Amino acid sequence: MQENIAATLLEEHQDYEAAEPLVDIEGLSSARVCRFLNDLVRNMAPEEHYLEVGTWKGRTLMSAAIDNPGRTCFACDKFRLVGRFTGLGCLAKQALYRNIERYRDRSARIVFHHTTSSRLFREQRIPAPIGVYFYDGDHSFAGTYHGVVAAEPILAHRAVLLVDDWNDKVIRAATREALRASQLGVLWERELDGDHSEKGWWNGLGVFYVERNAGEQLAAAAAQ
Repeated sequence: MQENIAATLLEEHQDYEAAEPLVDIEGLSSARVCRFLNDLVRNMAPEEHYLEVGTWKGRTLMSAAIDNPGRTCFACDKFRLVGRFTGLGCLAKQALYRNIERYRDRSARIVFHHTTSSRLFREQRIPAPIGVYFYDGDHSFAGTYHGVVAAEPILAHRAVLLVDDWNDKVIRAATREALRASQLGVLWERELDGDHSEKGWWNGLGVFYVERNAGEQLAAAAAQ
């Protein structure tokens, strides 16, 4: 994604203030987030893919994929036995599979992996380049940190990284530490605060337009 489409879309759509839901799927997200993801996928370069870590029942995944034929959306979720806010994992997984099938004819190709993100990256299951990466997985410091750092090798040279639940100070701290530790240079960013409403950005969204290997380039320039 050679151009900063994220900034352009937010400006053109006035931060998606008038967004309406794209799919009829229960989820811990909002129409603004879903519409933004959908437009980002539509504007990826032809060779780029979408990756989502943490799907629950598929609201954001299917919103990203809907009406985007010719694209491929990769995703993973391990599903907890019982989640505090998400209920029984087995029921969520069944709902996800039903929703993928329900919208199949109108969506991008979906490739779902029932596994943890750590295993997903360790086993190199996702092909490069990823133009849009939406992280909504393990919300611990270590989990979020790993989710950013481990994805770096498969990101496009320039990509959009989105981190959900940005209201959470642990998520923010882990993301920024991961960006410092990686070779990802932040070219642009927005912090979109959420109020847990359908009309807002739910629990917040961190949006970063990043360049891979930027850290190496900066180090080389400093050494000259």
